[in-house]
Amino acid sequence: MNQNNSHTVAVFGGSRAQPGSAEYAEAYAVGKLLARAGFVVMNGGYAGTMEASARGAKENGGRAVGVISNEFGWLAPNAYLDETVQSEDLFARIRQMQRSADGFIVLKGSMGTLAELALVWNLAKIDAKHRKPIVLLGDVWSSVLRAWREHLAVTEEEVGLLFLAAKPEEAVTRLLERL
Repeated sequence: MNQNNSHTVAVFGGSRAQPGSAEYAEAYAVGKLLARAGFVVMNGGYAGTMEASARGAKENGGRAVGVISNEFGWLAPNAYLDETVQSEDLFARIRQMQRSADGFIVLKGSMGTLAELALVWNLAKIDAKHRKPIVLLGDVWSSVLRAWREHLAVTEEEVGLLFLAAKPEEAVTRLLERL
């Protein structure tokens, strides 16, 4: 196992995935594979895929950092985090993860996941110093990108800033190739 924890990967995904679900298992596998490759896992710090990726990292010798928000004061961070970073609001939370991470893996999620993806993707487009690998994991993203290309002003150049991966192993390999 590589113990070079100088790289941090932010994992974006939904909070609704339950233990035992396919989405939870996929996020757990991402955390496990990142930990075994020597990455620190960073995420939003709460339930669902955030818990699963942190748990995967923690149970496989890695570290997990949760960036939590004052706006969710009623929620407790998940039990698998080694460290929590407090942020004022959702914008500061995403900004912290964008600044701290060396790359991103985006899982299936909801509005928060889309906000996280939109920000890091837009920054990668407008300024090369923010250009870090963004891997979209899962079959859902191909149809989403197709719809965005068809119905929004998303260009081929912008789509080219993203990397698609079908399985967790492929997502981590794509990051390793680019970091």
